[in-house]
Amino acid sequence: MCMPEKLYTLKEACLLLGLHPRTIQKWDKQGKIRVVRTIGGRRRIPESEIRRMQGERGIKSIIGYARVSSSTQKDDLERQVEYLRQRGVQEIITDVGSGLNEKRKGFLRLLDRVLHNEVDKVVILYEDRLTRFGFDTLRKVFEAHGTSIEVLNQVEMKSPQQELVEDLIMIISHFSGKMYGLRSHKYKEVMEHAKDLFAQA
Repeated sequence: MCMPEKLYTLKEACLLLGLHPRTIQKWDKQGKIRVVRTIGGRRRIPESEIRRMQGERGIKSIIGYARVSSSTQKDDLERQVEYLRQRGVQEIITDVGSGLNEKRKGFLRLLDRVLHNEVDKVVILYEDRLTRFGFDTLRKVFEAHGTSIEVLNQVEMKSPQQELVEDLIMIISHFSGKMYGLRSHKYKEVMEHAKDLFAQA
């Protein structure tokens, strides 16, 4: 199923494009920019149109990326997004999923834009928000396409043991899911044993 395209308010579009609201209103009337109207008649600019305009104007985006492992961590995701906004990041891509999952929709969307040389900088709170492993390799790939990565907090408020336990549980979950299927009884049994084992560590 295709996800609906993200729509930006007039204010958000102005910040991303460096334009005055009157300019976008004028271009809308002249047919120079594609605008979608809400039921209430308000202008919304599709993400694809923002990207097109940025390309024409030679503007590269600064994108924030936030991620949590599960839907139960919604508050943490909101905290990450709010922190990024406080640092002046206007465009933020989010994901709910493991950092080991290479098929995260938000991550793939971000990667696609980096590979198309559309991103100047990616801003994250912690390295592991972007990827659990291979961060330095990913940074080199980004830099090859003119994209830098800014990590706002170098160390997350966790002990080394906590991080190691979380990583090991994610690795077990990843490979057990592939072997037994995420919904199988065997997978759940393996995960319960793993969590019990690490809880005693």
